[in-house]
Amino acid sequence: MFAFTAFYATTVCLSVACSDPDAASAWDLIAEIGFEETEVNGAWAVKKIFPEALLARADGFEISGHYVPVDAQAYVTRFLIVPDPADCPYCGTSGYGPTLEVQMKRPMPDLEESAKVTLQGTLQFDENTETYRAVYLTDAVLLGVE
Repeated sequence: MFAFTAFYATTVCLSVACSDPDAASAWDLIAEIGFEETEVNGAWAVKKIFPEALLARADGFEISGHYVPVDAQAYVTRFLIVPDPADCPYCGTSGYGPTLEVQMKRPMPDLEESAKVTLQGTLQFDENTETYRAVYLTDAVLLGVE
């Protein structure tokens, strides 16, 4: 019975993005960001609604994802990560998925495209009403590469 209960709780947690900030993955929290399209002074605008659990984890935000280079350089300071290689906005096959822009604290050697990386940095919130970009990571440090 315990195994079934634990399995059920895990399945529910994964399927509905847990409200416990320690249990929810970074990508789950990013996926919870809400978007509300509006019109402001006759122009289109988008309002972002950030979950409290995401706001609470902004400092020291840790996330794992697949490396997507933006520029061809030996040492990089700016790139994207995606939760699944198929979500690559340039090369993916499943359409456009969640993407996080990363700005490194110090340059790091370029990696193989789609390498799985774990990073820690400060999650910034983009309040600009003219873009759907909602969050990006700054002062990131590389914790590991798989």
